[in-house]
Amino acid sequence: MHRRSVPRGVAIGLGVGIVIPFMHTILAALLAIPLRANVAIAAAFTLLINPITIPAMYYLAYRTGMWELHADAAVMDPSVARHASGELARLLFWVHEASGPIALGILTMAIAAAAVGYFFTAIVWRMWIASKLRRRRRARTGS
Repeated sequence: MHRRSVPRGVAIGLGVGIVIPFMHTILAALLAIPLRANVAIAAAFTLLINPITIPAMYYLAYRTGMWELHADAAVMDPSVARHASGELARLLFWVHEASGPIALGILTMAIAAAAVGYFFTAIVWRMWIASKLRRRRRARTGS
């Protein structure tokens, strides 16, 4: 564990955890190896995304994607959806119309979470090391 591998692991874990909702722990660990990131940290940070947080995350992704696309509050004209026959056809029609904003929102959230996680971890790591050095210097001068 060193100052560069831990923030990379955090960024990979958060990014992969948001973009890929299943098997993200294995994929983050495999991606961490060639990127020289901490594998355990990458795998651990994917666990922040779990079945409890996914519905809220996808709703937030939808709202973010709609804002980025400058779309109206309605995904589509409801009169068009009435022409789809059957409940399954209607459901698939709504999913198709909402998939673009959700995908864009998920990608935006993953990039933002990875960047914030990387920089926050790098700053905290640096502060922790500085604190250790100050204590070590005090111990030397105090003895």
